[in-house]
Amino acid sequence: MPRRATAKRPSAPRVSASRVSSPLKKPRPTARGWTLGAVGVVALACSALFGRTDVLFVGAFLTLLTLAAMISVTWDRPRLSVTRSFHPDIVAAGDTAAIVTTARNLSSRPSPAARWREFAPAAVAVQRSAPFPRLGAHQPDTSHGRDTVVLRQEVVAEKRGSHPVGPLIISRTDPFGIAYAEYAIGQPRQFLVTPRVTPLDRGELDVAHSEGTEHELLRHSIPSADELIAREYRPGDPLRRVHWRATARHDQLMVRQEEQRSNPEAWLLADTRAGLADEDAFEALVALFASVAVHLLDEGFAVSIVETAARQLTGRSGAGRTGTLGAATPTYDTGGADRLLLADLAAVEPLAEARDDAVSELAAGLRRAGRPVPVFAVLLGGTPELGSLASLRPMGDPAVAFLGPGASSEVEEVLGDAGWLCVPFAAGVDPSEAWQRALRRQRSVVPRGQ
Repeated sequence: MPRRATAKRPSAPRVSASRVSSPLKKPRPTARGWTLGAVGVVALACSALFGRTDVLFVGAFLTLLTLAAMISVTWDRPRLSVTRSFHPDIVAAGDTAAIVTTARNLSSRPSPAARWREFAPAAVAVQRSAPFPRLGAHQPDTSHGRDTVVLRQEVVAEKRGSHPVGPLIISRTDPFGIAYAEYAIGQPRQFLVTPRVTPLDRGELDVAHSEGTEHELLRHSIPSADELIAREYRPGDPLRRVHWRATARHDQLMVRQEEQRSNPEAWLLADTRAGLADEDAFEALVALFASVAVHLLDEGFAVSIVETAARQLTGRSGAGRTGTLGAATPTYDTGGADRLLLADLAAVEPLAEARDDAVSELAAGLRRAGRPVPVFAVLLGGTPELGSLASLRPMGDPAVAFLGPGASSEVEEVLGDAGWLCVPFAAGVDPSEAWQRALRRQRSVVPRGQ
């Protein structure tokens, strides 16, 4: 997508200004400057050798001109305040965002001719150097005067992460193009690029089964009350739940069903240990994990997440609804939880500090739930507690393990024998494809209506 730089008058700064100005490239001669300086030195040498005063004048003039140009770009450095904002402030990998940089001249003199660009890593494709508008002298009593300009560019967020954008790079030469310098102005600001979320289909993976019936997640306008309704009898329903009045009215067997208005729980295990797979495989794990977690949040679940490496996610520690208050497990269950989760996942990296109590933490959370709840493990490899993870199958309904390319056949065998639904994933595979494979396997294990 083309990127452009335009100048316009600002409305208001979005973040606090920074007045830092430091040379990024020290003043040095340009190609023209080196040529003139070299000619001047040669002329001085010839004047001394042949005693020619006219050549001495030319040599002295060219040499002093080069030195004066370097002093000029050193002394007349830009004095600017810089603010920076992103629109939107958080984007998904592959999306386009606008970087808006507001620069204000703090000098009592108009700013000289210059060029500008933003410093950023390769993951943020910022524009190349562009002309910087000449600003008027600083106007202390005016907020939006001729001393201020807004620079706007569109960038593509090419890679997930928290990327520093800035400082603003101002490059300038003297009026004769003899000397050149670059200055870094202001402080960088973090540009948050989240993993791309793929919509997933609703189905048997985002509900739990108990007493032979499917607990359907229903949404209501009143969030904290239970209501009894009647529905048709299904094979496996306990007879104690038969609703006799509704049975007589409908002339068929009806049972009572409790609609839970509070959010159900789901637990996820993320394999964030370093050295298990390459960068592409880890990015595939994060994309799949984000898609599953956001899907569960959209379905009304309170999502608790356990990491196999040192904890990086924040969430709301101990925010689960079944006695997890005070626990350290990050939980996402409030308004805007999906945005908070994606912001956390933007900065997740594989870490060398592996934990040996991750599965124990998951088991403790599942025991507090008091009934089987959906459990999803996204693994790049095995885990030191593989046997313990396999034993958690009765607490998970469903229990799904997405296995990356680094997972050995032993991992699939141990978890599969315990009853986990094992689904492979790899770099380049769309998360919805892995989810569909899990759905098909779940339907083959639990037929519809049971």
